[in-house]
Parts: sequence; C-alpha cells; structure tokens
Amino acid sequence: MALQVGKWISDLKEKTDSSWNYIQDKLEQSALRQKAGQLLHKAFHAAGGQAKSLCLYTARAAEESSRGFRRTCAEAFGKAAALIGGNARKAASLLRKEGGRFCRNAAMPFVKMYRAPGQIFRRFREEGAGSAAAYVYCGVRNNSRFFTTILNYAAPVFGVLVLVNVVGAATRVDYALEVTSQGEHVGYITDESVLTTAQEMLRQRIIHTDGTAANIEIDPELSVVAVNSELISDADKMTDSLIRMSNEDIFEAQGLYIDGDFYGAVTDTTLIEEILDSTLDKYRTGAEGEVVSFVKTIELKDGLYLKDSLISNEEMQDLLLSTESAERTYTIEEGDSPIQIANKNGLTYAEFKALNPDIEENCFIGQEALISTEKPFLSVRVTRTEVTTEEVAYETETTQDSSQYVGYTKTVQEGQNGLCQVTASVEYIDGYETNREVLETEVIQEPVTKKVVEGTKQQVTYASGRVLSSSTGTGSYSGTFIWPVSSGGYISCYYSSGHRAIDIACPYGTGIVASASGTVVLAGWYDSYGKAVIIDHGNGVQTLYAHNSTLNVSVGQTVSQGQVIAGAGSTGYSFGNHCHFEVRINGSRMNPLNYLN
Repeated sequence: MALQVGKWISDLKEKTDSSWNYIQDKLEQSALRQKAGQLLHKAFHAAGGQAKSLCLYTARAAEESSRGFRRTCAEAFGKAAALIGGNARKAASLLRKEGGRFCRNAAMPFVKMYRAPGQIFRRFREEGAGSAAAYVYCGVRNNSRFFTTILNYAAPVFGVLVLVNVVGAATRVDYALEVTSQGEHVGYITDESVLTTAQEMLRQRIIHTDGTAANIEIDPELSVVAVNSELISDADKMTDSLIRMSNEDIFEAQGLYIDGDFYGAVTDTTLIEEILDSTLDKYRTGAEGEVVSFVKTIELKDGLYLKDSLISNEEMQDLLLSTESAERTYTIEEGDSPIQIANKNGLTYAEFKALNPDIEENCFIGQEALISTEKPFLSVRVTRTEVTTEEVAYETETTQDSSQYVGYTKTVQEGQNGLCQVTASVEYIDGYETNREVLETEVIQEPVTKKVVEGTKQQVTYASGRVLSSSTGTGSYSGTFIWPVSSGGYISCYYSSGHRAIDIACPYGTGIVASASGTVVLAGWYDSYGKAVIIDHGNGVQTLYAHNSTLNVSVGQTVSQGQVIAGAGSTGYSFGNHCHFEVRINGSRMNPLNYLN
C-alpha cells in the first residue's frame, strides 16, 4: 500500500484542532465540574484514535512489506528451483517461511500498539485512571524488548551525532596568539606581523585634523592559546579592537586609503563612488578589450574611526579632484617640429612654447621637451588595442658603375614606401601614451625598392692650401643656423641615404653666407666638392659649403653668422649652379633641415 505520511499528519492536525475547538465550545456551555470528565474523555479518545491510526498504518506497512518480500522470494527461488531441482525448491520454501515469520515478528509490536490505545481508553472509561495507568505499566513491562530494540537503534545514532559535533568543533580549534593590554582582552591573531600591521593602521586612523594624535596607551602582551579559528582576527579587525580602547568618540565609517595611506573617513561613500566612476568614464571609449583603472590603489575600508577623522563631502571632493606637481616630457623624434610635438600631445603651440621657450633653437633628435608640469591626483591608466596603418620604408639597391667618377649617382627606379597594418597594445596615463607593444604586423602593400647607380672611378683627390683639425664634443650647439644662400634659392635635391646634404639652386655668383659663426678650417679646392669652405662651430659641429665659383675667406679666419664667405657656382662634380650644404656632427653628415631655422 502507498505510504502517505504527509496526508496522515495533515489529517491528524485537522482532527486535533477540531477536538480542541469542541472542548472549548463545551466548556463555555456547561459547568467545568459537570462536563470536564466527558470532554477529556472525548479529547483522549480523539487523540487515541490518531495513535491507533499511526500504529495501524505502521503495522499495515510492515505487513505489506513482508508480503512483497515473500512474493519476491517465492518468485526468485521458484525460478531457481525449476532450474536446479528439488533441493532448491525446499530451500526456497524454507526461506519463504522464515522470511514471513521474521516480518510478522517485526510487525507484531506495532499491531499491539495499534490495539493498546483502545484498550487503555476502555479501562479508563470502565475502571478509572488507576486501572488505565496499571494497564500501560504492564504493557511497557511486557514489551520491554520492543523498547530496548528502539533504544539500541537510537543510541548509536545519537552517539554518531555527538561524534560529528565533537570532530567539527575540534577541526575549528587552532593555536593563536591572544593579545591583551593592561589585563584587558583585545583579540586573537595568527602571528605578530598582524599586530604590527594593525598598530600601523591604528596610527593612521587616530590622527586628528589638527595633526595631533589621540591618546591610546597600548602595551600589548602575547600568549599562545587554543582558540576557535572563527575568533581569530585579521589586521582590520584587530585595528578596530585597538581603537575601542581609546577614550575618544568613535564612529563606524569607511576609510579612504590611497596607495596604503589614510586620507580620511566618511559615513556615506556615495559621493566618493560617483567621483571615482565619473573620473574613469572620462577616459572610457567603449573599445573592445579596453581596460581603464587608476594608477594608484584606492580602497574603502569599513571600520571604527575617530570622530575627528571624518571629513566632509566638500573636503573629499577637493582632494580627489586636485592636481599635483609632476613634469612630463616628450623625446623628440626624427621629423618632429615644435608644432607637430604640440599637436601630438594635445597642446596649442602657445602652451607648448610657454613650457619650452627655446624650442626653436633646441629642437634636436633625442632631446626631451616639456609637455606638462602637473598631473591629476587620481591618475588614470588606459590600456587598449589599436590598429593603425603605417608606412614601410623602401630599401635602396645600389649598383656600382666603374665608368663614372666617384660622386656620380643616378636613380634608375624610384622607391615607394609600402603599407602595413599594425596591431598594438597601447598604454596611456592621463591621456599621454607611455608604452606601446606591437602584437601583430600585416603588410598590405609591399614597398618598391629604389635602384641607384653610383660611380666608382677615382678622381685626383686633394684639398688645396692648409687644413685645420676639427673640434670634437657632444655635438650640441647653443646657437641657431640660418639659410646659407643670401638670396633664398630653392632646394633642388633633398637629403637622402645617397646624398647626405641639401642642394640649394641659385644664380651664378650669389652670395653664400656663414650659417653660424665659427672658424674656417678649410677654404680651397676639396676633391669632387670643387671650391669649398668648412666652418668649425665648436663641440664637434661643422658646416660645409661646396661647388662655389669664388672663395671670400681663408683658413684660420673667424667669421660671423651671415658673413659672405663665397660665391655660388658649379665647380667640382656638379651640374648647375647651386650651394651644396652639409651639417657634420663629429664627422657624421646629418640632415641640415633638422638644424636650419
């Protein structure tokens, strides 16, 4: 039969409530002395009926289980008997008989219990309470084996429950250090470093707004004890325990810590959270994979704080939105000009010029230019993946021609830069790029190689007259370089790997002037340069003016900036009147356009 325990419990509650309501109604309608016995009898009869139902339910369940067990045994052993023979059949019959006896014996106490309530109430009704009690006593004594069996099952279960609780409590016990101060218990810690950290955090929290510290006398004593691991404190909890020892007014609040330093506490963090979120939002672009975070570590810690450590919303806002002194610089790269540097860093030229007053005179490759003198108190770091298209410089392929003199060059195929797609992880701090890591490069247009023919035939090499030794140094020059052709002219050939100078075309005889003041170290015929002048400006810096028609200076002469030193021409290996102008730094020929003002 189906075991519907839930339904039985529901029916029992309903009948019990009905009986109790019935008793109350009867007590209200009649005298207690006259009707109490009858009402109690009915109540006990109702409860006894439920007890009988429970016992009957249990007995029937046991009986039904025994029947099912016997049927199963009969079927199983009946099939085995048909296969094995008579002995198996006898064994199956014996097992079925003994199994049934076992199940009947197991169900018998419950059957007796089913009968017991009716007999008890009959004794109570006919012979009184004393007879009913005696009957109950005899029933318990005669069925002591049943109750002993119940106890034998219950005792191990109770023992297991006790063992589980003991083991669970033992696993939560650990050895720790108990902290006391002047005989007063403070807390438990795992090691002394926790106390050291807590004391440092305490010193931060107890500073008044006027700079004085609260008077908290702490003379900690440590002892090893066994304690429940759930009672062991970390540094934050230990700090709260220590601050409770003060005589100051304390509040539960949230402390603002930036890079580990305490800046004040607030009871409401709404404004702080809004400022932090809005600051980060200024730098968010929504790009996939973008990471936006503060450079400094910002923490809000719940705990106990002095009343005088609490700061207002206005003070907190002023702090978080403030700036601090910090110089930011930019390293000048090849091809940079002052206005390009300003644009790269989000500055107007006037702002950039104000930060670097002499940038026009000192805009050299590798030098650093100032782009900012302050930064936000809350600097923001942004890391995002960027895809850009960049040029790939073409290569130059040189072929030597022995039929042409040294210095002869001819481009037989112009070079063309290629294009590539670069994927890079770029880091910005406060909007300024601080690091770039290339992740992938894909060429989308191959560069075209430049092909040049160079002559190798040697000419008579000499420099007429006296030549002075050149200076050496760092290669920096504090002054400026001016245009070397007095009447202007135009660049007919730019600086390149095959032509490390610029050619300025101009009419024959045009005045060639000193680009900067210095000492003439060469003035005369100079190999394929023809009539040339070299001026040494000190510190390893020289300028050369070649292919002149006339020379107006001599070796060892000091010249001033803008002084006419020669007349334009086409001497030496030259085609057309022009000034061949070079800038040499310790003998290396540099791009003059990076130095000319």
